[in-house]
Amino acid sequence: MAEIELAPYFHPTQIVLIDDDIDFLGNLSLQLDADLGYLLFDSTHKALSYLNGRQSNGVARGRFFSGLTNGHRELEPDRREPIELDVDALQREMHSSDRFSQISVALVDYAMPQMNGLEFCQQIQDPHVKKILFTGVATESVAVDAFNRGIIDQYIRKHEHAVYDTLNQAIRAFQREYIRDVFVSAADVFPINVPDILKEPAVGQLLERLRADRGLVEYYLANDPSGFVFADADGHTKRLVIQNRDERAREVQRARDAGAPASIVDGLAAGAIMLDPGSAVYHELNWSVHTAPAAELVDSTDSLRWSLFETPATQAGMQPRPSYNEFLEWLDTVGYSLM
Repeated sequence: MAEIELAPYFHPTQIVLIDDDIDFLGNLSLQLDADLGYLLFDSTHKALSYLNGRQSNGVARGRFFSGLTNGHRELEPDRREPIELDVDALQREMHSSDRFSQISVALVDYAMPQMNGLEFCQQIQDPHVKKILFTGVATESVAVDAFNRGIIDQYIRKHEHAVYDTLNQAIRAFQREYIRDVFVSAADVFPINVPDILKEPAVGQLLERLRADRGLVEYYLANDPSGFVFADADGHTKRLVIQNRDERAREVQRARDAGAPASIVDGLAAGAIMLDPGSAVYHELNWSVHTAPAAELVDSTDSLRWSLFETPATQAGMQPRPSYNEFLEWLDTVGYSLM
């Protein structure tokens, strides 16, 4: 399997909460982070029908790789040329209307009349869905056994201290793990050329910091130059550029060949600035307005540096549709009809 620290894309996914006590569900939903998309079910049968009635995200993984059709390799079976990531297809995922509807986490109570929580979890067909069991004191030993057997991914005691903080943190982690697992599952089947940027732990830490500090909720791998396209909950995008030594040297040479001022060339060479990848800078006289400060990516290999650029609204192809906030508004209108 390829050494992958993070998936080449991320977007929020949907949480399903199952408990036969509708009042408890209502209270629980008020304790979730406001930007989490969720559906409530007080019927295990309806919840399973909803969960298993959706296409597994793993089936569609082939759309992100060159040389695959419907998830299958077009090349001869005995040939093992590495498959390339299709970066354009990754970015088209920003326009997938159902990307936020993918279900990543099921939170289920143990004691329910139709079936217990473990029986419910065993009937979820998508192997990538993360399962959290809510337990009471009397069922804790059952939950430990289920965790050890791989039936659930985590159990949380209903009455433990800071239970809702624990729950929100677990959901965040499982959302990231879900998408990473879907992607990595392809690496278990096919040899893949994984970009170095996805193997770098410091890059994953930077993405998480930008999510927390800048409100950026989804990202997609980009190239020329390398980095990511980010989007916030309203669909406004930014371009993250990450360069190693060789990439910086090439940018310095291009700027010098294009007649950039010495101050620009020196700033690029020192890694103090980067050029906006979305501008026609090489045809402009005012170079400085097309640059942004660059910073060192601490603890990275190959002296990586990064910079963040605004994406003009005129670049319509870079604006995600629907935005995450639009999805949350839609979910509010249909959620109770699915219970």
